[in-house]
Amino acid sequence: MIVEKKKKRVSKRNKTAWRKHSDIRDVEDFLEEQRLEERLGHIDKKTDDEIFKIDTIGDDVEEKPDVKPLSAKQQKRAKLVETPRCFEILLNSSKVEDPNRKRNHLKPVGSKPTDLSKLTTKRHIEKGTILKRLQLAKKDKRQAIQKKKKAKNVRQTYNKNLWGTDLPEAKGIPDTLVGDFTTTEAQLHNVPTTRRLRPKPPPPKIVVSRKAVELPHGGISYNPAFADHQELLQSVVQHEQKMMKKEEHLHRVTTKMFSRVTAKEKQMEWEEEMSVGLQPHKPQDDSEPSDNEYRAVNPPVKNKKKDHKARRKQREQILEKERRKREKIDKKKITDLYKLRKLQSSISKSEARGEVQRKKRTEKRQQHEKTALPNLNAHKTPAVEPDFLPPDQLSGDLRTVSTNTNLLRERFESLQRRGALAASKVMMKKKRRIKSYFKAGHKVTDADVQKYINKLDGTAKGK
Repeated sequence: MIVEKKKKRVSKRNKTAWRKHSDIRDVEDFLEEQRLEERLGHIDKKTDDEIFKIDTIGDDVEEKPDVKPLSAKQQKRAKLVETPRCFEILLNSSKVEDPNRKRNHLKPVGSKPTDLSKLTTKRHIEKGTILKRLQLAKKDKRQAIQKKKKAKNVRQTYNKNLWGTDLPEAKGIPDTLVGDFTTTEAQLHNVPTTRRLRPKPPPPKIVVSRKAVELPHGGISYNPAFADHQELLQSVVQHEQKMMKKEEHLHRVTTKMFSRVTAKEKQMEWEEEMSVGLQPHKPQDDSEPSDNEYRAVNPPVKNKKKDHKARRKQREQILEKERRKREKIDKKKITDLYKLRKLQSSISKSEARGEVQRKKRTEKRQQHEKTALPNLNAHKTPAVEPDFLPPDQLSGDLRTVSTNTNLLRERFESLQRRGALAASKVMMKKKRRIKSYFKAGHKVTDADVQKYINKLDGTAKGK
């Protein structure tokens, strides 16, 4: 007995489930057949002769065409017209129409020229454009042939010493690769095949003008001489004085500019500023008798006219003042005329002094450019901090010597000062202050509360 398996019902509410549980093979077969007809052409558009063939001979009888066989030369000529098999894959065999119907049509090679193209060619021939183009093509071809012949010319002079020191240079190896520590394979590997060496960038000026490693001061030694130690001590003292002077200047122009006031003075100043514009309440003085009579604050002004004498005096004062001013100007003109020679000499002296200073600045700038570090980045090179040990910490033995500086950091900063490395900046990450909260709950015990209180006390003491 055959038991029919019940078809399982599945959900098809999304695309993936629909594709998974739906049978669309018939649709895919139909679409594939439709695409094939588009590529090969529709059957309804083909004629009967293209689809069917009438067989009047049969399978047993072979039809022998009455055609004269071609010679080998004629067969080769016939194959010249055919497309080679290696290019057949590039030909378009699809029957699908071009979706862009307005595309420019390019005629195949060998097609007949149109009347318009004939007129264009005739116009170019009359202007001489085609002739000029042919002459340029011949000239380029002639130059290419001469260049090729020149490249093939054999060297006629043999003035190279094959057994001397210029053997690597004869092969095109630069001077920088010639040495005992560079193998022949490495030298030949770095030479291009065209024998045209790549231009080497000039080395930075710091490599040529500065020393490889700066020698330390004699007073830094674990057993220094007295004179060297005193000299280093003086330089450290000068450096510290300069730093103290700088700190005092910053304190003077920042903190010391603002005066300190007490809380009481601050409150009084605030009250005074807030009460500006308000009339203060003054108690009435009982010593003065009051007759309830109105008196104006400002007494009345009398319009007193000036007489002739006062006006004459005023006019005379104005004229006298103007006369003294004019006399002073005339006197200054006379003194300036006598000072011309002195002014000329002072101007010439100032110009000569400026020329000397200009020359000094130019020499100083040129000297600085010779010994300046290359600008590798925007950061400045670290300054040299003086390393000094006081006399009580000096030790004549290397086993008991104490160091103040880190050797790795000192060498790293030395490379930066000599321009071998780019100057870097120490980036310190700030630690985030994490706030803690106490969440109350039914599971919290007294021990947890006490632990949290102790933690808060510890943080408060740390601050």
